[in-house]
Amino acid sequence: MIIRSKKVLVNDKFIPANIEIKGKIIESIKPYDNAKEAIDVGENLVLPGIVDLHSDALEKEIEPRPNANFPLAFAFKNLDKKLAMAGITTMYHAIGFEENPSKHRNSKLAREQIELLAKMQRSNEFLVDNLIHARFEISSLESLDDLYECFKSNLIDILSIMDHTPGQGQFKSIESLANYYRKHHGWSEDTINELMQKRIKEKDWECINTLLQKAKEKHIALLSHDDDCKEKLDMLIEWGIRISEFPLSLEVAKYAKLKGSITGMGAPNVVRGGSQSGNVSAQDLIKEGACSYLCSDYHPSSMLLSAFIVAKNNAHIPLEKAYAMISSTPAKAVGLNDRGEIKEGKNADILVVKEGEVPEVLWCIKNGKSVYSILDFKIKDFKVDSKPCKIA
Repeated sequence: MIIRSKKVLVNDKFIPANIEIKGKIIESIKPYDNAKEAIDVGENLVLPGIVDLHSDALEKEIEPRPNANFPLAFAFKNLDKKLAMAGITTMYHAIGFEENPSKHRNSKLAREQIELLAKMQRSNEFLVDNLIHARFEISSLESLDDLYECFKSNLIDILSIMDHTPGQGQFKSIESLANYYRKHHGWSEDTINELMQKRIKEKDWECINTLLQKAKEKHIALLSHDDDCKEKLDMLIEWGIRISEFPLSLEVAKYAKLKGSITGMGAPNVVRGGSQSGNVSAQDLIKEGACSYLCSDYHPSSMLLSAFIVAKNNAHIPLEKAYAMISSTPAKAVGLNDRGEIKEGKNADILVVKEGEVPEVLWCIKNGKSVYSILDFKIKDFKVDSKPCKIA
């Protein structure tokens, strides 16, 4: 398959080019010409597929309302389709390893979800890559057994550690954390109080360090979450963490960058113009050069638009550079060197995008296969893999 466009993103520049795809790989990028066999997408943008390192969207797909749960496989398949429509060709689902009294988020459920996701991914049941970002709450040491079992089975792709102790980090007071669980989970006061008592216990940092070292032995990329002070950041960097997601202040984000870390913020923060929880604005960090990449956090559809907003609001960051924040930069951060760019030899994860106030994915290609399209192609343009259908 050959795709032709006057605006192909290659080496941080938009150029007219023909992209030849062979199997799952971009075989060549050649000068733009009028080859009859090429699929011409005009002046629509041709971009690499989006790489998303952190999304909680799976949790809402499983339980869109408190106590309204859907079967896991059904939720996974439906979210996978939405990811293809959003142009996300590599997704890391953030799945929490923590114990709370509501029984809706615990290590057993996390392990069940991860094992099924991995099974479906290996069986090629998804349109895009659905990978695992394990989130470990440092107050939940009883979750370690299940997490280590996932390590043994090589099911974890990246690991972040969370510290949701009331009075620091994202929740500056016990009441702010309690309000979060009331609003988002509908928990009773007794359930919330039980969790608070668990969270304020003294942390076993030696166990946390051991966890991180075991992850490093497995070559699992490490992330910290909601960093709020230089001292804790120094400790985590010493233990091998080089990615700081959602730093809570400009000062901490700048310090992380100064120490050689990669910093990530939420695309919804960019699209909405601020943090939904009242924390630092992602756009402020971007203007100061203190944000390396963007992730969908809780809203995958925000990813594509966020890059366009960054380019619009920052004269020194053209779209070519802004788009790297949702493609090549996150891919390289976690060692995915086979994607995130339109380059010979890379995976053929490619989007055709229509520019506009709200940019639109017209066509999504994953590993050389069309997984979503609203373009009006002639049937001769494609070879369709089909199997006979038995009718009962």
